[in-house]
Amino acid sequence: MRKKECRQHPEEKSRFTVKRKHTYYEQFHYNKQAKRQKWVSSETETKTLTLKPEPLGNLPISNRFQVIPPCSSSSSRGHKRRRKRTNSSRSGASRKWVFSSYDCSNYNDKVVIVSYNILGVDNVAKHPDLYLNVPKQFLEWDKRKDLICEEVNHYNANILCFQEVDRFKDLDDLLHKDGFKGVYKVRTGDACDGCALFWKEKMFTLLHEENIEFHDFGLRDNVAQLCVLKMNQHQSEFDSHAKPSKITPMRSRSLLVGNIHVLFNPKRGDIKLGQVRLFLEKAYKLSQEWGSIPVILVGDFNSIPQVGSCNLITT
Repeated sequence: MRKKECRQHPEEKSRFTVKRKHTYYEQFHYNKQAKRQKWVSSETETKTLTLKPEPLGNLPISNRFQVIPPCSSSSSRGHKRRRKRTNSSRSGASRKWVFSSYDCSNYNDKVVIVSYNILGVDNVAKHPDLYLNVPKQFLEWDKRKDLICEEVNHYNANILCFQEVDRFKDLDDLLHKDGFKGVYKVRTGDACDGCALFWKEKMFTLLHEENIEFHDFGLRDNVAQLCVLKMNQHQSEFDSHAKPSKITPMRSRSLLVGNIHVLFNPKRGDIKLGQVRLFLEKAYKLSQEWGSIPVILVGDFNSIPQVGSCNLITT
């Protein structure tokens, strides 16, 4: 009899515990509602809690992916609290844009540059353990190459910079149909992928191409591209909605575009830093040789903003 009573006792205790938690939650919810009603009442009386956001102006195209709402109603309250904290942290760490002090009032040209690491086909085959949760059909190159072109065309880009490219001819054939022309630089060593840079042929002319093989400087087998592109005089014909540029014929309409894929190894920050430093030095020197033309550097830096290689770029 004692054993039977001992078995029933934990069950009664379990029901009592659940009931206590439920009662506490109702009381907490009631107090929260009371506080909110009190806050609304004070807001009505004082009328000092209204905030008017500043106009955002013309924002760039945002990511098209949308957050999937939770299916379970029991977790909706926790999801809303997490989302609120995430949104507040994002607003606090929003990107701070730095605008040039140079007078650009005479320029009406618009350039859109897109950069992607498109995931090398051979890298997928060599490291299947990294993509166990990815459906196999989404890793097939014949499917991905069309999706890549569809994605970049969505942005109406003029210049494309890709990293981890090992099927350049496939991309070149597809993008050629959309008016792009490109150059390719494969990595040194045993790897068969590299960097590729494309531009709209009607909009730009390639004046100079220069590649960096970091192996020559003892900095592994990564590579980088540097291309001087000149905007064609008939560029306004390319975009029928753009106004003719007021730029004077003597002023250069060229720019330098750099594309890099930095070493991945997270333990070799010294190599990363060396690659980025050399990349910056080469870009600056080439820019000066062509008359201090503007420089745009993109790529896969395999780093977060807080590390030294990224700080070297921003400081």
